[in-house]
Amino acid sequence: MQDVENVYQDAFYKANCLNGLFIHDISNLFQIISNSIELCETLIKEEENKEEVTEYFQMIAQQLNRGKKLIRNARNISELDEYEIPLESVEVFSILRSAINFTRISFPKKNITIDIVSDYGSLNVMANELLSEIFENIIINSIKYNRNKVIQVEVVISVIDIYYKNYVKIEFKDNGIGIDDARKEIIFQETHMKSRDSKGMGIGLSLVAKLTKLYNGKICVENRIKEDYKKGSNFVILFPLEKKKMVLIDD
Repeated sequence: MQDVENVYQDAFYKANCLNGLFIHDISNLFQIISNSIELCETLIKEEENKEEVTEYFQMIAQQLNRGKKLIRNARNISELDEYEIPLESVEVFSILRSAINFTRISFPKKNITIDIVSDYGSLNVMANELLSEIFENIIINSIKYNRNKVIQVEVVISVIDIYYKNYVKIEFKDNGIGIDDARKEIIFQETHMKSRDSKGMGIGLSLVAKLTKLYNGKICVENRIKEDYKKGSNFVILFPLEKKKMVLIDD
């Protein structure tokens, strides 16, 4: 009986994750398309550079293709058996750079600086295309919850050993409003996502936590400056490393 309950719990968990991910991503896609159309209209009225208008139309096309891929992924995952989570070798840096470009497009009027700091040029983990959702959600939160004129996000990528097992450690350090200690323990929970006091932050982070778990990873949030949460947050993610795919940057 317990095994049957576990099967249903896992199936519910996966379906709930997919449902939340789909709604959240579709909302982002529509926002980017809407922003691009608005900017195109402004440029056309002002008879500005046609090349820039073309770039925004290309952006719209990219997001439509992204939406099609999202629907395809949703269909594929929904058809899986309860224990069959499709994982494959994924290169972290390429997915991260794609996520950074996506978030820049989402906030065309913001002054955003995003730097990647690492001794490595290539690192692989077992995940899938949805790994970008984790990166995008964290960076988007760093931008949304930030009152500075220049929004800064530093992504530090390293490899660490925990009990003789190697992990890719990815830290997202921002200069945003920060998260007080009382909320650090609950922001990844769905109950926080549904709370009136959550102010929206839990929507993306709940999905991030679910996907991280599906990839056998771990996530937590710390203060960027140890003793002062108001100086920004540091989201720390650990994924098991694929040792054969590790490439160091030459000095």
